[in-house]
Amino acid sequence: MKNKYDLTDEELKEIAIKNNKTIEEVENDYKYALKDLEYSLNEINSIIKKNNYKINFDNINIKGYGNNNELDYKYICYDNIEKVNDFNIEDMAIVTGFGPTSAPTAGTLASIFKTLELQQETGIYTHIIISELSALNSRQKPLDDLFLYTKQFISFIKKLGFDETNGEIRTHNFLDHSRTFSIISSVFKISDFIDGEATDETYKRLNLLGNDYSTMVSQAYTVADIVLPIIRDQKKCVIVIAGLEEHLYPYLARICIERIKNKTGGINNLIDKKATICALYGKLISGLFPYVKMSKSIKESSINLGDTNKEIYEKIVECSNRNEEVILQMMTLASNWKSNDIEKATYAFNNREKNYKKWLEYKQKYYEFFIELKKLWDESKYDKKIDTYQELFQQEEI
Repeated sequence: MKNKYDLTDEELKEIAIKNNKTIEEVENDYKYALKDLEYSLNEINSIIKKNNYKINFDNINIKGYGNNNELDYKYICYDNIEKVNDFNIEDMAIVTGFGPTSAPTAGTLASIFKTLELQQETGIYTHIIISELSALNSRQKPLDDLFLYTKQFISFIKKLGFDETNGEIRTHNFLDHSRTFSIISSVFKISDFIDGEATDETYKRLNLLGNDYSTMVSQAYTVADIVLPIIRDQKKCVIVIAGLEEHLYPYLARICIERIKNKTGGINNLIDKKATICALYGKLISGLFPYVKMSKSIKESSINLGDTNKEIYEKIVECSNRNEEVILQMMTLASNWKSNDIEKATYAFNNREKNYKKWLEYKQKYYEFFIELKKLWDESKYDKKIDTYQELFQQEEI
């Protein structure tokens, strides 16, 4: 019995030609894609249920942000967010981060826009981390490329409107991060890191994941990002913005600060007894068919700012029927469109069989918006030769 995920012979041929693969290779890839899809759907439900994450955003807000359903619009679930309004704004911090392994995908853009909006609407001090040394450990990428992308990411996020007077964009090549990493490492055990990210199996299959030890180091780096505001800045509440597949990090951060609170010898005095970790897990943008999610590491799964204008046009405006819903997800999550525009685009999508022309107009509008983002990204490119030694040992601040 056929279902909506079955590939036709024509689709097999088209994908094979486009990716320079044989029909057999595409069929094999697709079997894994279906396995990933089943795993992803099951894993999402399992993670939410196992950890008792909340999916009902009624009466949930962050200093007023969310009273107009903004949180329900952007996020799939949350953990501990109901407690945030017990703290004063000056005792809070927002933390998120991005791996500089390639140009931003739509999924990465969605996280950036969510973070910028939360910073602007709440006034909470915001940390964005471009995790080049974590990516060195967790992904097989040359360090000089990671440094180049890091500089480009930082410039790009600033151009999009990050408020530097109420936040900081930093990297893992940062002394305060190293200090925090050393402190949290003293309370961790290897068994704490066994679960890994929900996407690790996919990355292992594609040979994109580092070795076991380096992956664990990368994970601990990310936990240090979350805990740093609590230790260095004496914050009492950190709100983590992440994908649900990254739920391990807020979980480990919470374990970490509770162990530090109970540890003798001085480091327990570094953390306020009321300090807590909260998390907002963003809604996912599906990957381009047949992939489950957009990934920076899998080019054909995504629409990203490194694509050519022609590729972007083909993926957005001339997308196959399989990917129409993905484009709507991008309009909703990977944009700064107002809710009124998104509602109109959603209406056009839902009625596209009767009036495809109207839906096509919104796809054209989004394509033009995406091209403007691409221009900003291209303008942010660092055009000097990278000196790896200089970047590692002579540059403390960015």
